[in-house]
Amino acid sequence: MNARVLACLLLAAPLLAGCLSDRTLGQSLDDTSAATEVKTRLLGAGFNGRFMEVDVAVVDRFVLLSGRVATEADRKEAERIAWTVGAVDEVANEVTIGYWDLGRDVNDAWITEQIRVRLLADNDIKGTNFNIQVHAANVYLLGQARSEDELRRAAEHASIVAGVKKVVSYVKVRERGTPPDISVAASQLTDQQGQPVANDPQAGQPIRIAPASSAPAPIVQPDAQPTSRGQYSDPYAPGATPPPGSTGNSSGLESTQLPPVRNN
Repeated sequence: MNARVLACLLLAAPLLAGCLSDRTLGQSLDDTSAATEVKTRLLGAGFNGRFMEVDVAVVDRFVLLSGRVATEADRKEAERIAWTVGAVDEVANEVTIGYWDLGRDVNDAWITEQIRVRLLADNDIKGTNFNIQVHAANVYLLGQARSEDELRRAAEHASIVAGVKKVVSYVKVRERGTPPDISVAASQLTDQQGQPVANDPQAGQPIRIAPASSAPAPIVQPDAQPTSRGQYSDPYAPGATPPPGSTGNSSGLESTQLPPVRNN
């Protein structure tokens, strides 16, 4: 693959991902619709732009929330809003508490593109099956891998991009079910002088990518496992323990009844 073809793929990726991935067009459209609905509801509920920096990614009815909010109450409310969308089976809440930082956002965008380039350049990885979210240099991978090896290679590619702090994978292998074991250290290859080198399967190819970090970032399990519809507890439901920073249920937020569980 030459640089021109790769550049075209990068520009077209958002439009072609659903068609080029292993998922059906119908599945891709359903996920896009769910992501749009979650984001729309977040923006509708977010007076003063409180949810403007929350990113939403959906793959196979699995929602990954990432980005930034100002308070812990907002972080929990973002998840509650995601659960009000019927086309959702699981939610992973990786939203953090913090403030807007232009330099950080620019760096996150650079890291995202470097990971995307590496995935597309690796012939053993179908890059269009992976969704990449980066916030504060923490990388979150979402999607469906064709094998445990492909999942592992994708996580390792992300771990060797300079500046990455950690890699968290929500990628599942083929069918829905128990997430595979991704708690594996990134490969540490050495050259003839014993110095660490990047595990870059496309070394020598005419694709321009930034040099890899000599100290790969850790590949770790999520701090908290995703919740399923049967496990989710609405923090604003009557009688529930209110989230930190709130004053009971007197803040004007109301509990919304969850849609019924989908019967497969």
